[in-house]
Amino acid sequence: MSRGKRVGSTLPKRDSNVIFTRRAALMSFVGAGVMGAILFRMAQLQATNLISREYTAAADDNRFDTRIIAPPRGVIYDRFGVVLAQTSKDYQVSVIQNDVEDMEDVVGRVAQILGLNAEWARRAIIRVRSGSRYEPQPLKEGLTWEEFNAINVRLPELRGIVANSADVRAYPFDVVYAHPIGYVQKPTQHDLERAIEEDPVGGQSRSVYLRNPHVRVGKAGLEASMETVLHGEAGWRKVIVNARGVEQGEDESERREPVRGSGVVLTIDHELQRTAMQSFGDQAGSAVVMDIFNGDILVMASTPTFDPNQFVNGIAQAPFAVLNEDEKKPLFNKAISGGYPPGSTFKLMVGIAAKQAGVEDDWHINCPGYFPFGGRNFHCWKRGGHGRINMNRAIKESCDVFFYQAALRAGPERIATTAREFGFGLAHDVSLPNVQRGLVPDPEWWLANRHERWTAGLTVNYGIGQGSLVVTPLQLATMAARIANNGRAVLPRLVREAPGVTDPPTPAILPDISPEHLLAIRQGMFGVANEGGGTATRAGNMIQCVRRPDGVIIDAAGAPPGCTPVQIAGKTGTAQARVITAAERAGGVRHDSELPWRLRDHALFVSFGPYDNPRYAAAVVMEHGGHLNYQLDASPITAMILRQAFLRDTANRPPARLAQLEAGTRA
Repeated sequence: MSRGKRVGSTLPKRDSNVIFTRRAALMSFVGAGVMGAILFRMAQLQATNLISREYTAAADDNRFDTRIIAPPRGVIYDRFGVVLAQTSKDYQVSVIQNDVEDMEDVVGRVAQILGLNAEWARRAIIRVRSGSRYEPQPLKEGLTWEEFNAINVRLPELRGIVANSADVRAYPFDVVYAHPIGYVQKPTQHDLERAIEEDPVGGQSRSVYLRNPHVRVGKAGLEASMETVLHGEAGWRKVIVNARGVEQGEDESERREPVRGSGVVLTIDHELQRTAMQSFGDQAGSAVVMDIFNGDILVMASTPTFDPNQFVNGIAQAPFAVLNEDEKKPLFNKAISGGYPPGSTFKLMVGIAAKQAGVEDDWHINCPGYFPFGGRNFHCWKRGGHGRINMNRAIKESCDVFFYQAALRAGPERIATTAREFGFGLAHDVSLPNVQRGLVPDPEWWLANRHERWTAGLTVNYGIGQGSLVVTPLQLATMAARIANNGRAVLPRLVREAPGVTDPPTPAILPDISPEHLLAIRQGMFGVANEGGGTATRAGNMIQCVRRPDGVIIDAAGAPPGCTPVQIAGKTGTAQARVITAAERAGGVRHDSELPWRLRDHALFVSFGPYDNPRYAAAVVMEHGGHLNYQLDASPITAMILRQAFLRDTANRPPARLAQLEAGTRA
């Protein structure tokens, strides 16, 4: 049997080498092709990058990160350069989430050190987790020096916790300027959404900026209305980060410092503002004092008030609820937003309107204590009546019966027109939000809004400032200023100097107002504060200032011979909150002061002075002060403020200039 070839035997060695060589050559060829393609693409990218730098920039973006630096807000000054709002250092404890192993444990230990409860720790964790993992996120701001040191001592055992400081808004006089200046707060989600809505293109970057934990925005008062002026321009710094985004250092060559916001000089005089706030004690009310020639508001006080510093880093729910639920409304700027019936202060408008209608100086009426009209009796505040009385004495003694009849002589249209000429029914632009317009009704308004025809009974009630009339303390001060300056339409202003703010124009003379009519009104107001029977002689006696022969006003105590007394003129008013019902009278309630506080009448006083050479006008409203309750009278408060204004000679002192103040701030 012949030996044949074995099935399945291996190929000869020569054939195997040939196959291997071919495969190796093929693989080498493919590998060379791939490497060639890679090298070609690398060369192409390198050439492209040399021209456009696109890929270098992309690499830098992976290696660098831009961090925002919040700008210091502009300083707010009073008219003489006293700092009312500034930027100061705030001590904080923060956490870098990426460095924390157990967030609940470390934040809980911080809470123990600061004496805070578990609920605070829970809320703090929720808040910081919405922020960056690689930048410090504030856990607690506004630390005292002792709390800051306590955290610093324990830092070695608190991994991821940082004790740092940041620039924040500060209000050195606490409650004194809470209403006119307002406050700042951290941006809310609404602020972020509004930034995008208002600017679809740039709003996204603005929204990112607002998420910075150190950014604050104005939320009330001038801080809100002048946000763009006060805010400044943000800066930035370029930091080196690793692959996880953790900061490793900073590129000092790539840094832009923030630009401080512009300063603002107010018309307010700090000393007068402080006097006004203190004079109210624990009572609720408002005071406005203004220069009768240029409209500068020297005082804008509203009480009770609050500490705006509590809002800068976020006020807790409990203290905010106390403020928000207080029946005296401490969060409410009563000077511009408080609406009240003007009461007897409105008799000045009725008197001018009656004079325009032809009522002579010697026109007299008889006041028996009531005025029968339309089938009912309209009562005077003086039960026995004033007897035979003219306008001068009617202003001095505030006779209701006289002004019931004067209103009928003038008519509602003329009264409404006169009131508007003196500043009522207007939302005066004083650079603040939420300025109330008030309401001066007339027959046309009544028909359009009440769907009824105006009646003569409404006119009678109009005569003593009751009914649907609504005025603000700012409007009352404006009225007093226009009476004092002999009919010039001066406009109130709160900001004296700031970017975009110009000097006010010379006030125009009210075309339809006779100087003789204003003189008659001023003479009646003089009697209110200085003559027997006047309703505010107490206030007149409290001024106690004299003018030396050289014109300087000094305290009357120990004044040298040859001085003349400084006097004021004014008009009291009682704004009825509600009428005592028959049921309440049957239950023994006879007087306003026997009602709960919130149901009592408001006490008002408008004035100007010095009488012989006017410069200042003032309006004070004492909320629920009660009728003729001299313990809560508005006129003594006015006297205290005006006395201080006379002695300081505020309007005639040179004000501070913003450029000089800003130069000092930068230095």
